[in-house]
Amino acid sequence: MYELREYDIKDREQLIKLWLDVCVEEHGFEEWREGMGMLDESEYEKILVAIANGQVIGSMAYKKIDEEIAELKRVYLYPEHRGKGIAKKLYEAILEIIKGKNYKKILAETNENFVSGIKFYYKNNFKLKSKDNETYVFSLDI
Repeated sequence: MYELREYDIKDREQLIKLWLDVCVEEHGFEEWREGMGMLDESEYEKILVAIANGQVIGSMAYKKIDEEIAELKRVYLYPEHRGKGIAKKLYEAILEIIKGKNYKKILAETNENFVSGIKFYYKNNFKLKSKDNETYVFSLDI
């Protein structure tokens, strides 16, 4: 079992650990280590977390680009929790929040190494907007 809720400052340490574990340890982005460890909550309009057994196991956030565009950020889930519908639930919850703010479009950027992320965006009707070197940029009109 798991629960979804808004990020709370008490989640900070576990959230940073999730981000580091997925980005640095799982995918080898050592150069991201320092930035990931410097969580700036004010960068995001909202951060949602998935909790299982009192531990942060997943996250999804968004930030405002402009009055019409929001960008999904920090879409991470520990590998052992993937394929169970948790990311979908996080997405549905954050999508409702984004729609409630009257955004018209959602952007999402990911790296080619995040294969599960690329599949996730396609599965949720995002369209590939651009691919530059290793970076994929997706867009969804809402």
